[in-house]
Amino acid sequence: MMGEHSPMAAERDSAQALDLLRRMIGIDSRSFVSNLAIAELMEGELAGWQVERIDYVDPAGVKKRNLVAVEPGQRPRIAFAGHLDTVADTEWQRNPFEATLEGDNLHGLGACDMKGPIAAFVTAIKALPPAERPMIVLTADEETGKQGARETVARSALLKDIAPACFLVAEPTVNGIVRGHRVDVQFVAHAKGVQAHSSTGKGLNANIAMIPFLADMRALYLRLREDTSLHDPQYDPPFCDLNMVVDNYGAFNNVTVGLATTRIKFRYSKSFDPAWVIAEVTQSATRHGLELIVKPEAPPPELPPDHPLVVKAEAILGRRAEVAGIGTEASEYSRLAPAIVCGPGDVAHAHRPVEHINMAQFVASIDNFRRLARELPDAV
Repeated sequence: MMGEHSPMAAERDSAQALDLLRRMIGIDSRSFVSNLAIAELMEGELAGWQVERIDYVDPAGVKKRNLVAVEPGQRPRIAFAGHLDTVADTEWQRNPFEATLEGDNLHGLGACDMKGPIAAFVTAIKALPPAERPMIVLTADEETGKQGARETVARSALLKDIAPACFLVAEPTVNGIVRGHRVDVQFVAHAKGVQAHSSTGKGLNANIAMIPFLADMRALYLRLREDTSLHDPQYDPPFCDLNMVVDNYGAFNNVTVGLATTRIKFRYSKSFDPAWVIAEVTQSATRHGLELIVKPEAPPPELPPDHPLVVKAEAILGRRAEVAGIGTEASEYSRLAPAIVCGPGDVAHAHRPVEHINMAQFVASIDNFRRLARELPDAV
């Protein structure tokens, strides 16, 4: 009988989820390559479902695909969501596209973030009776700015028609419940110079304009960390992060830099008004003659502790919901309905050349997802 959860059924589900995870890891879906292959794999897993494809071309001209799927004839009140892309395989010593089991952990690019959680929830959902199956939303480009989720929210006919009452985003939370998290504003500042051999004195080093801007950003960085009135004590760390990366595009030290770029990611929580930070960065860029691009994300998706969705999730899993510093697509889905984040894996093991997922967490999450899919819609 569908929806059963006997020991035999649990063993079957675990084997199926592991097989799916191995196949997902075996497909290269790094954010800068097309995700069509892994989207086709997932569409095959959902054979018989009503599947909506949301295709687009990313800024680099790479074809991408999002999927929104429902059991035909059903109007689920909850959507389970995840992203199919991964970060790059920087510094990996093993084959990142080969799932390798070592002790209690399965290694592979995306094992934790977030092919493992997706494999677990797809398996859990498919084992449910058709009337209890949530909507499934799978996207591209979460790791590079969430374009896939934004395209889906803006363009999905199924999302608009069915309008699920809540979302579960299955990012790695060690199977805990995240009721809210920080979001970011990204800044890209360009300083232009004149490239020349530095011995001629005829060049103009773009860094001369960039350096005073960076001095302003250093002061802002320190203020955000040291002024406790700007902190949100429910988060760890309590301060907003202002992270800067400077790029001189490989210029050697005997060349005056023709173009200098600083990329900044500013993270903030719901209690923090980002307007004054955006204003300070903008004013500094203007003052020093820099070109500035500002890319704000959707507002922070933070639910109060007594929100019915949070209370119900806590009752189902027997765990206290928390907030986290990570960013997820919950910020985009929260434009449509309340969202929580829950899934196997530890974010501390993601984005690293030894990325892995703990198998006990992975297996336990299948039953967690099954119960959440069945019971969580009652809260909304």
